[in-house]
Parts: sequence; C-alpha cells; structure tokens
Amino acid sequence: MSVLAAGVFIAAGVWLVWRYSQPAAFPAWVAAAFVAVYINVVSGAVVRVTNSGLGCPDWPACHGRAVPPMNWNSIAEFTNRVMAFLVVMTTIGLAVCAARGVRRADRARWWMAFAVAAGTVAEAPLGAVTIVTGLNPYVVMTHFLLAIIVFSVATVLFIDVWGAPAAGASRPAWLPVAVAVFTLWSLLMITSGAVVTMAGTHPGASNVPRIWNLLDAAYWHVRVAVSFVVVLAGFLFACSRLAVTGYRVPRLAWLVVVLTASQILIGEWQWRHQLPWWAVLAHVATATALWSAVIALGRSLVPRPVTT
Repeated sequence: MSVLAAGVFIAAGVWLVWRYSQPAAFPAWVAAAFVAVYINVVSGAVVRVTNSGLGCPDWPACHGRAVPPMNWNSIAEFTNRVMAFLVVMTTIGLAVCAARGVRRADRARWWMAFAVAAGTVAEAPLGAVTIVTGLNPYVVMTHFLLAIIVFSVATVLFIDVWGAPAAGASRPAWLPVAVAVFTLWSLLMITSGAVVTMAGTHPGASNVPRIWNLLDAAYWHVRVAVSFVVVLAGFLFACSRLAVTGYRVPRLAWLVVVLTASQILIGEWQWRHQLPWWAVLAHVATATALWSAVIALGRSLVPRPVTT
C-alpha cells in the first residue's frame, strides 16, 4: 500500500508539473524554485541543529515504514524528506518550463534552470549517502554546500528574470574582479561556519564524528567573519564611486549590511548562551539569506550582457 501511495503521489506531481509548466509561467516557476530551494536549506538545517539526522536510520523509508514513528527526531527527518521531494518537483517544473519556453530563445536561462533542477535532484542520493555513512561530517558539509551552490544559481536566475533591467552605463574593469573576490570571501565565511557547526554540539546527531574541535573552529570563523566585514566595507566604498548603478544596487547593498549586522548579533548571542539549537538555526537561515543577497548584489553590478 505504501508503494502504491508513493506511486500515486509521484504521478500526481508529474502531471501537475506538465500541466502548469507552460512557457508563460516561467517567471512564476523561477520565483517558486528560488523560495523552495531556500526552504530546503533551512529545512535541512532544522534536522541538523536538532540532532535529528539519524531520526530515520534508513532511506527512503523510516525505520522500515512509510510513516515515521511518533517521536520528534523521526518526524523532523521524515518531514525534511517530504519537503525535499516537493522542492525537487518544483525545480523539475522549472526545468521543464524552461525547456518548453526559453530553451531556444535564451539558452543561458535554460542552463541555469537545468542546473537548479539537477543540483536539487542530486541532493537526494547524497542525502542517502549521508544516512548510510552515519552522518560522516564531510558528507554532511558537502550536502549543505551543494544546496548553497544550487541556491546561488537560483538567485542569479531570479535576478535575471525578475530584476529590473540593469543600468546601461559601462562598468570599470576592476568591478568583476572585486565582485569575484567579495563573493569568494562570503563563501569562505559560510564554509568556516559550516565547519563550526560540524565541530560543535549540533552535528546532526549525538555520538557522531566531529570535524576538528569547537574552540579552534570558532576562533578561525570569527576571524574570517571580521575580515569579511572589512572586505564588505571596502567593496561598498568602491561601489559608491560608480557613476551609475540603478536603484537595485543600493537596496541590495543595505540588505547585505543589515544581514551582516544580524549575523554578528546572533552569532555573539548564541556563543554566550551555549549554542541553543534555535539560535544556531537562526544563524544558518540568516547566513543563507546573506549569501543570496551577496549573489544578487554581484549579479546586479555585473549583469549578463544584453544580446540583440
């Protein structure tokens, strides 16, 4: 019965994707995929920071059953799997819609849509490997960083489709280099934060291997974060010297500043209060939003050349 129910569920999802993936719906699919991928990252973080990663020790079933046992860890892990399936269907819908509507007219958008779908689908077997390896910390980090990369592509696609046309003024030669350095520094901060999580009290489950040790990992993460603030200040000062940016760039710049300040406050508070799981979750969710804002700012400053 559980196999039949799963088959009906999947068939219904496939039908809905095909039914509503008309070319005119492409912007809506882009927005839905952008939101869905963010929710997927946060949902995975909930499992990790509540140490529910082995709440279902097998995959795709949960304790050999289609319905998880009535305990928090199993419900959290199984709910994350159900949500991940919905995210996969959403991103597949995005790719199908792109294939039906924009593949010939704009191959770059088609490839981005395909990359979002492919990366999200790849998360499923990687999640299975995570369970099979007993939450190997390097596999868990890979699982998270792949989601961050997929979210990056989803953000670029969202800005390209929903953002107002970029200002037509020419950009100085140093700007793409500055954007690349700033983005890589942001990625370094997120990666070092993931190391802290895998070295600390919320690695996904109790009694699983840790990476490094919490004090040293936190020591270096704080220094990376401080250096990020310095890089951010220099980057925004340089951008302020641009003659024309359009209205979107200042707004995104302020969003990056606000999210960075929020991260500092949350990070300091959680450390002083012995890392409560909900504060760690807020830190991860805000970091993911900050990463998206950084990508959106970079894409707005260095847009794709308009072809005619």
